[in-house]
Amino acid sequence: MHLEEHRQVNSLTELAVWRYRTYLKEPAWVGKRVTRLLEQHAGQSTSIDPAPDPQYVLSAYELRDHSWAGSGLDTALQLLTTPSVLVNRENPENVVPLGPGVEAAKFRDTWAHPEAVAFGGGVSRGVAGWSGVAYHPQPDERALAMSQIVALELDAQALWTLSSHVLHMIEDGHDPVMPAEYSWRFLRSAYFRLTTARPNESAQHRVMREAVLATSELPDRLRAAQDALRDSNP
Repeated sequence: MHLEEHRQVNSLTELAVWRYRTYLKEPAWVGKRVTRLLEQHAGQSTSIDPAPDPQYVLSAYELRDHSWAGSGLDTALQLLTTPSVLVNRENPENVVPLGPGVEAAKFRDTWAHPEAVAFGGGVSRGVAGWSGVAYHPQPDERALAMSQIVALELDAQALWTLSSHVLHMIEDGHDPVMPAEYSWRFLRSAYFRLTTARPNESAQHRVMREAVLATSELPDRLRAAQDALRDSNP
């Protein structure tokens, strides 16, 4: 489920607080939407039990306008990708800023998350991390469209969920069983589609795809789930 929102904020800390507070309502909203779609697909008389219980929100930020110069833009993209460093999340019901001066110190020190991966391929810049992607397109070059980033993230999250389902069955002591159309051959195909460059793939799309896959660790999970299904359903 992809939810698009437009925000104008005075600081990245303000955006970080907003992001975590929306976590209190967005998963429930998505759960209701998915339940309704499943009921429509299966027929109005069918009830979905148990109802989907979304657990995770991954964010993709397109930075359109800003006032940072030089290395400030790089720091801003890093903070957009990992905004948790700007807030106190001890009480999930009341996420608050860490304190005055924290954001300014990050910019002063040109902060970068050690596990985030920057990608470019031109003047436009982006950063991929475990919990999100940030991208600043330049209008005077052939930048990535936000729809391309969202499409890759939706594919990655869907396959992450599917592979996690298989691996959780194994953790619970069960032999993983999937419909034939989503067998280990499906996961093998998905693995190669994600990790193999296409002839018409742009340089920016390639480095973005590689950064997202590296930070999500999805290829390793896909191969583990593929091997598990192949052992159970050769």
